[in-house]
Amino acid sequence: MGIKDILKRVFTKEKKIVITGLDSAGKTTMISFLQNGTFMEHAPTMGKELSQIEVQGIRINVMDMGGQKDFRSLWVGEASTAECVIFMIDAYAPERFNEARNELWKLSSIFKKKPLIILANKYDLQPVASISEIIEALNLKDLPSFEVLPISCKTGYGIVKAFMKIYYKLTGQLLTQKTNLRAITVFDQGGIPLTSSSNEDILQGGLFTAINNFVRESFNSELDQLKMGGHLILFKRSKHLMGSIVVSENDNIDIQEIESGLNDLLLHLEHMCPELEKDQLNSSKIEYLVEQYASNLL
Repeated sequence: MGIKDILKRVFTKEKKIVITGLDSAGKTTMISFLQNGTFMEHAPTMGKELSQIEVQGIRINVMDMGGQKDFRSLWVGEASTAECVIFMIDAYAPERFNEARNELWKLSSIFKKKPLIILANKYDLQPVASISEIIEALNLKDLPSFEVLPISCKTGYGIVKAFMKIYYKLTGQLLTQKTNLRAITVFDQGGIPLTSSSNEDILQGGLFTAINNFVRESFNSELDQLKMGGHLILFKRSKHLMGSIVVSENDNIDIQEIESGLNDLLLHLEHMCPELEKDQLNSSKIEYLVEQYASNLL
């Protein structure tokens, strides 16, 4: 072990969270999405599995607990030593809500001392249980405190916001993006816009036209960014797609963070749309995936 490794251990604070929930709820998939930025299939967790995520000097030990009946007896011991407990529920499987409630309430004594976050997974599917239906089905109102957060471990919907909430519960500090992103657009290989997402009405008129024209004229060049009307537009390309992100020139811009976020989105789209390799483009699918993923960026 070198000096840097020793100092890193000394100056990095450690926190522990435990993720419980029935089998097939999506616990391992969520951890994988946080680590890889996209959805990946995983075999069921046998027993328990430890992962680590480092965020702003905090090492978060994430204990993923197997959800099969044989492993549920392990939950209490691990949860009792954690700073925060997460219970994940499959919001698309109401037929398992009673089973989930029974297992959740076996941990009720722990929730008197530790914060509980319910992650309602599979919000990319329909019909899915509403937050109020989940609260009622799990008898959550009888607990001293809880929060229910809708997510999708497949599309990425709400995952970053959920992790920000978890981080706050662990540290008492707000985890925020350094740069306020204004809009995201994804284009095909010909520079034709497929879909746009925005947190305000800025993709109108001249700005959107300028972005489109710039992309069509420069798609195969080493384009990087465009400045217009007080806005900075950054561009990234993947194998089959291209994306742009709009920020204000007046913001405290972290170019690396912006480029990383846009690159992750494009790689996620490539991964989720294998048909692109066959030159088949499903614009409706891409529009939906961008809308879901953009919940983490805008």
